[in-house]
Amino acid sequence: MKTLFWIIGLFALAVGLTLFAQVNTGYALLFVPPWRIELSLNVAIIALVVFVALLYGLLRIVAEITTLPLRVSAFRNRKRAETALRAEREARLAFFEGRYQRAERLAEEAMAASDNNDAFAVNAILAARAAHLMRDFERRDRRFEALLQRFGPTHLATAMTKAELLLDERRFPEAGKALEEARAISPKLTAALRLELRLRQREGNPDAVLKLLDQLARAEALDHEQLHRLHLHACLQKLRQQTLSAEELKEWWRRLPEEDRSQPQLVHALVDSYVNIGEPELARKAIEAALEKNWSSELAECYGTLKLDNGSLKEQLAHAENWLTLHSDDHRLLLTLGRLCRTKSLWGKAQNYLEASIAVQPTAAAHAELGQLCEMLERTEEANHHYRASLDLALAR
Repeated sequence: MKTLFWIIGLFALAVGLTLFAQVNTGYALLFVPPWRIELSLNVAIIALVVFVALLYGLLRIVAEITTLPLRVSAFRNRKRAETALRAEREARLAFFEGRYQRAERLAEEAMAASDNNDAFAVNAILAARAAHLMRDFERRDRRFEALLQRFGPTHLATAMTKAELLLDERRFPEAGKALEEARAISPKLTAALRLELRLRQREGNPDAVLKLLDQLARAEALDHEQLHRLHLHACLQKLRQQTLSAEELKEWWRRLPEEDRSQPQLVHALVDSYVNIGEPELARKAIEAALEKNWSSELAECYGTLKLDNGSLKEQLAHAENWLTLHSDDHRLLLTLGRLCRTKSLWGKAQNYLEASIAVQPTAAAHAELGQLCEMLERTEEANHHYRASLDLALAR
């Protein structure tokens, strides 16, 4: 239908022009001394139209010829960009498929085919990751050198990737240097904080870990459960690695959140630290304070292993007997009472508590304690029986 309208329109235009030419009897006079040219107006109009058309065509030809090199260059650049983009897509797909050798080769092709800085960075980093996963660290490092030469030391993506891969290779000093570069570029980058946290954990640096956890907590980058677990692990590592004085331990413990101070595992590590520096009395007070807030059978058992003088031992026994009124079926507390009574030479009470502990739940420790007590009382047969029971339970674990 559209074509039909065009045909009708052209015929109508032709008829209109014919009628106009028939009624147009004017003429045009062109005077160029010494010549004088007289033309029909219709011929003059046609000549003018033809001249304009020829001039336009000539100008178009000249324009096409002069812009040909630019258009050829643009065409080549477009083809190169398409080739680079296709190679980059295929490289990414191969990388995620686990075909790292193909991914590296395609990424190199994309790097060679593109002059765009961002494309170069993406493909170089992809090639570096692929080489790293193939454990070809030399080729990976060559990619980082190429990135350094092109972008200098202020390229965040390069610094972050380099830090991550060097950390995976356990080259901690170099990873730390790369992280410093990343932090210099973006000081508040949460991903850099997370990466540094992994680095300090692997280095075994609990003080740095605790500092980073505080920063991540303020940035709300970790959920509460994960933050608490990592904080607890760092505190345990600090207590086990570092020898602090009694005052330093008390001050450090005071600054801990209440939630951490109620953790039996952490209290146990604190107690071990106090014992190691010859402060069992402070260890006793730490256990008592913790058990008043949060009962723990493990801490109750640890309470009975402290070596205290007679005065403190009496208070210790009184505390344990008070706890027994609330936790009468706690076999570890009964074991602790048996140990304390044996230390105080209360043989009868010690035997009763140890037998009660075994009745609630037989353990190798309770049988061993009762065997030692029977041996002290020269009840050899009973002692041997409990020693055998202790050995059987220990081997069955």
